[in-house]
Amino acid sequence: MTVLKLCARRPIIVRVEGPLRVPVSRALRREVRTLLQRGERAIVVDLAEVSRIDAAGVGELIRAFNMTAAVDGALRIANASAWVRQILDLIGLFDLLSGEEQVEQRNARTRIERYSIRRGP
Repeated sequence: MTVLKLCARRPIIVRVEGPLRVPVSRALRREVRTLLQRGERAIVVDLAEVSRIDAAGVGELIRAFNMTAAVDGALRIANASAWVRQILDLIGLFDLLSGEEQVEQRNARTRIERYSIRRGP
């Protein structure tokens, strides 16, 4: 359960290790907030070492995306495992959050305004 950042590169790469659940997702939020306060505007969240993701993890990815978009930045994910990709695909977020080629677009104004899951018929 670690969040590491690789600062020698542009965009900044934040590598998340372990399950993306409450403790790690909070650390991710703090890290993205700190990077944005430092003026970074292109962030890639590397999910190669993420074994699982829960609702808190998905929520933090949405929050990080929105925080970055609010300052005319771009946040993308990379290297999602098949399981994580399937979860993000099911809720319609994989295409929005993936795409390293789009990291350089600083004028992207896409925001995730509302996210809800309905149960039952």
